[in-house]
Amino acid sequence: MLIFADFGNDLQQAIFDASELLFYPVLVAAVVCLVWVLIELGWLVYELYLRFRYRDLEALEIRTLRARQAFADGRPRRAYRYLQENNYSMVVARFLFDLIRNYQTQRLAVKPLKLLQEYEFYTVKRLERTRVLVRLGPMLGLMGTLIPLSPALVALANGDTQQLADNLRIAFSVTVIGLLIGGLAFTVSIIRDRIYSQDISDLEYLLELLEGGPKRLRAGRRKDASGQWIDELEATSGGEPDDEATAGPDAAAAPLATPLAATAPPADSLPDAGDTVAFVTPPAVPSGPNDAEPDVLRAADGDDLRWNGDADPFAALGPVDDPEDRG
Repeated sequence: MLIFADFGNDLQQAIFDASELLFYPVLVAAVVCLVWVLIELGWLVYELYLRFRYRDLEALEIRTLRARQAFADGRPRRAYRYLQENNYSMVVARFLFDLIRNYQTQRLAVKPLKLLQEYEFYTVKRLERTRVLVRLGPMLGLMGTLIPLSPALVALANGDTQQLADNLRIAFSVTVIGLLIGGLAFTVSIIRDRIYSQDISDLEYLLELLEGGPKRLRAGRRKDASGQWIDELEATSGGEPDDEATAGPDAAAAPLATPLAATAPPADSLPDAGDTVAFVTPPAVPSGPNDAEPDVLRAADGDDLRWNGDADPFAALGPVDDPEDRG
């Protein structure tokens, strides 16, 4: 019996020592998680600012339709510029960067859908950062509360009130930090879940406008001066005279730029590539100045991104009979 009693005492002492060794790692982890959740909160504020300041569903529709028309006219670089202006979200900007790179190089017809699925997983990965903290914060707070209670009770038994007060102060402080981490992480996760779901919905809508239909998207291809499609990449890439000639005096107007604009490649550095993905060639999107509204959205080439009530760009959407395909 004495052997079992000694073994039990040794086991209890080992557990006590292990919990004591975990005290400082728990404190360090709580501080790290607090800094982590504050950084995520700052990123959330930045993301919300970009969305409130730059997101416009009407502008997204017009830019996408203009990009389709630019592809149909053999001006891929202009189409890339329209797409790059939809940079109100980090998810959207990174998706469009990969989409344009696919148009330029790989030219796989099913790649846009796969990219969309990959970015759905990417948003889940982003949400996991704070969802972990929702559970981890209170757990660290509870551990940081219970570990100092043992020496606090010993100090109480010995009549050492100073040590008792010190241990209880640390215990309650870690509890507050843990609850703060969990509360902030839960708030960030809930808001991000909504805005990322909206981003994925916007990307699905963009792809449907850009590539929906039975025809093939002439992405990455352009027409020469005589109006013939260029099937192969030129040895040297230069500017597109037709783009510059039709840009007008407002071509130098600044696009709807945000701090995320740097995530997309420069328009002038984008090479032309072959065609692939299926879509319907739309009619030209009506444009023109809107004198009735003082704040008019403009694209990179100065075109008006709004329309009047009698000039709906969606009125004639649908399959278009291309004379080139008839021949």
